[in-house]
Order: sequence, then structure tokens, then C-alpha cells
Amino acid sequence: MKAARSCSNQEWSPIISTWITTGLILAAIMIGACAPAPPATSVPAVRGEPATSGTPSRTLVIIARGEPPSLAMRAFQAAGGNSNSHSVFNATLDNVDEHGTPRPELAEALPELNTDTWRVFPDGRMETTYHLKPGLTWHDGTPLAAADFVFAWRVYANPAFGTSSTPPVGEIAEALAPDNRTLLLRWERPFARAALLRAQSQIEGFQALPRHILEERYLEGDYETFSNHLFWTREYMGLGPYRLDRWEPGTSIEGVAFDQFVLGRPKIPRVRIVFMADANSAVASLLSGEAHVALDYLVMYDQAATLQQQWGPTNGGTVLFSPLLYRLGVVQFRPELMATPAILDVRFRQALAHGMDKGTINDALFGGQAIVTDGLLSPRSDYYAAIEPAITKYPYDARRAQQLLEEMGLPRQPDGLYLGLDGQPFSFEVMVLQNPSQESENAIIVEGYQRIGMNAVGRILPVAQFADGQARASYTGMLTTGAAGFEPDLSRFTPARISRPETRWQGTNYGAWLSEAYDRLWDAYNVSLDRSEQIQVMAQMERILSEELPQIPMFYTPLVTPYVDALVGPALRTSRVADNMGRIHEWYWRS
Repeated sequence: MKAARSCSNQEWSPIISTWITTGLILAAIMIGACAPAPPATSVPAVRGEPATSGTPSRTLVIIARGEPPSLAMRAFQAAGGNSNSHSVFNATLDNVDEHGTPRPELAEALPELNTDTWRVFPDGRMETTYHLKPGLTWHDGTPLAAADFVFAWRVYANPAFGTSSTPPVGEIAEALAPDNRTLLLRWERPFARAALLRAQSQIEGFQALPRHILEERYLEGDYETFSNHLFWTREYMGLGPYRLDRWEPGTSIEGVAFDQFVLGRPKIPRVRIVFMADANSAVASLLSGEAHVALDYLVMYDQAATLQQQWGPTNGGTVLFSPLLYRLGVVQFRPELMATPAILDVRFRQALAHGMDKGTINDALFGGQAIVTDGLLSPRSDYYAAIEPAITKYPYDARRAQQLLEEMGLPRQPDGLYLGLDGQPFSFEVMVLQNPSQESENAIIVEGYQRIGMNAVGRILPVAQFADGQARASYTGMLTTGAAGFEPDLSRFTPARISRPETRWQGTNYGAWLSEAYDRLWDAYNVSLDRSEQIQVMAQMERILSEELPQIPMFYTPLVTPYVDALVGPALRTSRVADNMGRIHEWYWRS
């Protein structure tokens, strides 16, 4: 691990946590709404041309699952399971297309290794340089300067806000602005993702912050007041394709097209993002025409089938399926919360793995379209053949699960339920975030564990608590949840990702699992600039995860994007790092 270093006026101790974007070979699936058959593999032809004066200027209504805690790309609080509605108000140095291909956004070009824009020194330190495009402005017309990125680094590197160790900020030793359009980042050691600073998660990535609005407040030193400043919500000022116009708490956010957006003024003049937790309500809104597109995590496979049936006869819309959402069960390791100390015995966790009937869940909820996985990394990654031999597999086998519990010496009651090692009954809680599809998944998992003799109970975490990191971490058995998956999520089980008071309950290591060996491997992965070496390290990380089982890998499930036929623009994604609104400025209404 790295030693602490000084940063401006604050002392902080970053712990490495990052990932590198690579080419992923995914069999992504697209289903047109007119197709009653299983998912097709082609994208429907786009009719019409971009909007002209004869095109309707109506507001684009977007349905998002839950209200974001902030509109910032990197915030001090992130709501798991929410859609990326904040992205329409932001622009960053870099972005990616729907296939995960990096491209410059605010920067003229991205740093390239072994050039003057990305230099690696003999002692391992690095420097990357960005040159901003000319004429960039904030939504209020104030010119963007490289110093706004330097100020942002000072803010995000402050440990008082709880996310200073997350990438890429936790790896940056110094940020400098030699002139108004040049940003120089100095890194303490090799960092593979140094040229790609954008992230989907609101506790990662790197963005500029407007000094003219925030710097004076920051220098006052009242960090609690600063983190609750209205800038982060109802008075947000960004650089993205849309400028915040109105925020009705609990209801919606409205934005107007930003004329000076770096990639050009959006073709649709207004957007309205409506918060909706119920998937069936979202389907009704799309079918009625009140809404035009739904973002990630809301509409699931079963609701998508309803849309296909209803839209089919009239070509009313299209449903895109991208198998990119990793689902897993995260086991609880906090002694004060775990249902029984038996969880600490790996045989108990092996029983959990053998007792989960993934095939039944896949057939019941995803029509068999989910990609069942035995590890964290996607089976459709181009390097998976080199990873798979390291993974220990636990096929569904109820009898084997019972044998493992019996090997532990767990006694059974007359009714067949296992007791703890102390002879006392315990309830094994399986928690899931509120959503009809996930609640059905929860019922199947709970029933399966009951069948092997475990007193399993289901628990539903309400949408209102999605942003409450402490609530998400406060379960007694296992949390089943969606995740980024792929290489980014290898950081999930590092100490830096443990959600706890010191990090304002941010982080995805909800169960607080710790492994020094795993942490060392994650460290080695991040400092390597050699791809073959990274793959070898990933294999070792998967070996530890599958042997020690802090997680029960489940599937890569489809992220569903339904949109009405009048809208042109939403695209099939083949990379998990792609944002479904990454090119919203290019969307338009059919003429």
C-alpha cells in the first residue's frame, strides 16, 4: 500500500482503486419492438433526417429510476441503482461512445503513452497533459479555465468528503494549470487509466468545478456546509449539452439546450427527467406517449416484453437489450451485523453458492437471455479464456449445499431448519433493492435457501433509501444487487471501497470483506501498463474471489432501453462504460 502524502492544506491517504477500459467482445442483443420473437442481433434502420424547422420542438421526457443526490459527475454521495440522469448536464475531458471507444470531449486530444502528453519517468512517476478546446464556457457564460480542474482536484482530494481515495483522484499527486487551456496532472506511479478520467459512478471520475461559484465557500473550511451547497442540486452549473432550468424535488428535473455546448447545440431544445420507481408505471407512460425513453435499471426484461407486444402492431417503439449489468450477491462480513458467525466459514458460503438456482432465475426473469457467470468478469470478454481456468465453480446442487452445512456441524431442528453453531436459530436475510423483477428474483433465491434447510427471509430496500449507503450496507445475510461488472468492479472488494462512516457510507464493498492478498493484486493490476500482465493478475484475483466467496456471482443481465418510434438516437451499447445518453445532443425527432 502507498504511504500518505500531503495535498494542499489537507493530509490524506489514498488507496488505489481503478480500472482500465479495454476492448470487450460482447454479444450485445437488440430487440426491435415489432419483433415478437427472441432478441435479434441487428439495429433497426433509422428513418428520417435530423430535425429542421418543420420538426416538433416538444420536450423530450426521460424516465429515470430515482432522484439523483446531485447533478455532479463526481459527487459526495451516490445513489446505487439510479439512472445516470446527471450526465446530460455535464461534459468532461474525455468520453466514450456506445462501444466504449474513448474520444476527447473538452480536451483537444487524449494523452498518448510515450509521447509528450503522457510521460513515464524512470522512478515510476507519470505526467499527463490535456489542452482544452478554445471558447469553452460554463452554463452561465463564464469561461472554463484549466484552473477549474485544479480547484476540483483540491476539493475531491480532501478526505473530509469521504471519496479522496477513489480513482482517479486518489492517484493524482498534483494538478497544475500552466496556462488557461493546459492541465498538467502528476501521478505518483504508473496508472493504466490515466488518459480516461470519466466514470459512470458518481463517486469516481474527474470533472471541473466552477471556481467563481464554489472557491470562496470552500476556503471557508466548513466542509459540511460546502457539500450541502445548493450548487450540487437545484443551482447546479455544468458544461454539458443541457443547462438546468428547474428541479422539482421528488418529481422531475428540466433542462434547456446549451447553445455553447462543446459538441454543438442539442437538436432537441428541452428535456424533462421524471423520477419513477415503478416499472409498470414507466411502461404505461411510454405506451401513452407521455414519456419517450426510459433509462437504465427501471424497465426489466418482463416489462420489456409487454412493450414489445403493445408496440409491435403499430411500430410504436423499440427496445434495446445490452447484456452489461452484472448481478451478484454480496455476503455480510461485519460481525455486528451478520446473521450467524457461521458465515465466516467458507463452507457456509459455498453452500450459498450451490443453493442458488441461477438457471431458474434466468428462465423466469430474463427468458434465458442473461449470461450466467461463475466469476465477476464477463464470460464474453475477449480475455475470458485466460481467466476461466482460475475460477472455482459451484453449480446448483441442493444436496451438496446441505452436505457442506452438515460438515460444519450445524444441528437441525425437527422442522428441518439448521441452527447456528451455538445451537440457536438464526434467520438469513437476503436483501434486494425495490423493483418488481428484483423482488421476484429475491423470492426465488429465498425459496431455494429454504429448500436446503436455511431459515432465509427476504427484505426489500425501498427506493427512498437507495442513496443511503448505511442502509444498503445494513443487512444480516446477503445483498443481491446490480454492479458495473467487468474490470471496473474488481475494485469492489478492496478496503478503499468499504462503505463506512469515514467515507460517508460511500463505496461498493457493502459486506466489508478484507483480503490483503486480493488488495495487493489490485494494486499490481493498476500499476501495470502491460496488458498480458494485467490479465494474469485478473486471473489471480478471480481465483481468490471464487475460493473465498465474498460474493456469489449470478449473471450479466440486459440493460433495457425502451424508446418511442418518434425519437431517433438511443443506441445499442456493447461496453459497460458507455452511457446511454452519451450522445443525447445528437438525438432528434423524426420529421
